[in-house]
Amino acid sequence: MKSILFKNANLIDVKHRETLQHTDVLVSDGIISDIGSGLSANADETVDASGQFMTPGVIDMHVHSTWNGSPDPVGLDEKEGNYQAFLRSVVHAEKCLRAGVTTIRDVGSPADLAVETAYAVDKGYIKGCRIIPCGAAIQSIYGHVPQVGTIADTDGELQLAIRAKKELFSHKQIKCQWIKIMDTGGAAGLEDVGPSMYSDEQLNLIVKEARRLHMKTAVHAVSREGIIACIKAGIDTIEHGPDIPDEYLDMMKEKNLTLIPTLAIYSILAKSHGIIPDFMVERSEKVSEQQRDTFLRAMKKGVRIALGTDAGSPNFGPQPSAFREMLYMNEYGMPKEDVIASCTLTAAQVLGIDNEIGSLEIGKQADLLLLGENPYENLRAFTDSLVAVYKGGEKA
Repeated sequence: MKSILFKNANLIDVKHRETLQHTDVLVSDGIISDIGSGLSANADETVDASGQFMTPGVIDMHVHSTWNGSPDPVGLDEKEGNYQAFLRSVVHAEKCLRAGVTTIRDVGSPADLAVETAYAVDKGYIKGCRIIPCGAAIQSIYGHVPQVGTIADTDGELQLAIRAKKELFSHKQIKCQWIKIMDTGGAAGLEDVGPSMYSDEQLNLIVKEARRLHMKTAVHAVSREGIIACIKAGIDTIEHGPDIPDEYLDMMKEKNLTLIPTLAIYSILAKSHGIIPDFMVERSEKVSEQQRDTFLRAMKKGVRIALGTDAGSPNFGPQPSAFREMLYMNEYGMPKEDVIASCTLTAAQVLGIDNEIGSLEIGKQADLLLLGENPYENLRAFTDSLVAVYKGGEKA
């Protein structure tokens, strides 16, 4: 792979929340090999980045890569079948990359299809963003969106499902390994939102078994009782998490758990009268109202928050969705600098790969964006003034 020297960029340092002006960045074999001022290297290519702002690639922690954001993406997958669903996943991976979302975590795909997409990207068969795939979400017979699920009810079935994911990930050479469980209902399902679908003992079993196998856990949790149960069990990322009392936000901080709030999707669903079923609108209205309060309290308490979108979900529109979520996070009270950190360094830390991606530092993968405007001043710079996208030093 060739070397590239970026000259005179304004480097967005997400670790220290500052901009380093007139900075040169040397990329060798896809890795950032030097950062400084006035660098001189015999690079294969030199890019004049004068007046441009260099940021790390964006990371979206909550994506459904086979879904297309139509009013009924789940029904489309069922109607057209897994082959077409896989192709949609491929298309979305490429669209994400070209838009500057260089990494996604897929938290639920039919028949583990996102694992295949991730494998195809890693092998170079297709061009797309990095994908951390959870495969089909583990859930009970009374689960949420069973079309993207693996059904497991008893302790033995749960252990088998988790070990099967481990076998699949290892066979497909997935290095960053996560599983997703569904522990409550949601806006899009006919099931009740309220009950925790697994007992406290089963949630503890899930966490223990996943950690034993060196995997991390994510959970769909919308009701207060389900969220609390999952926090007590120590599940790594609480997805959605709209209704969290203060004492359990404190527990999240103590346990180093992460909130993935997915603000935009519920706000949009709450305004989707006549497009999606009325019960989905009503549930989303309640969730969206709860989210504002919980998000602000979590932020003030210092709970770790990473950006996730639920990209592909009903009436959400085309992927990617990360840039819309950024605006909602800022509108709900998060400073722009923290919003950008939430989808770069913080997300990489949560994934456990911050030694590879998430910030622009020597020794890390050259996942980077060039913008024509300072994103610390205007978050819309990610969409309105995107100049170029690089993943591992290769231009998208």
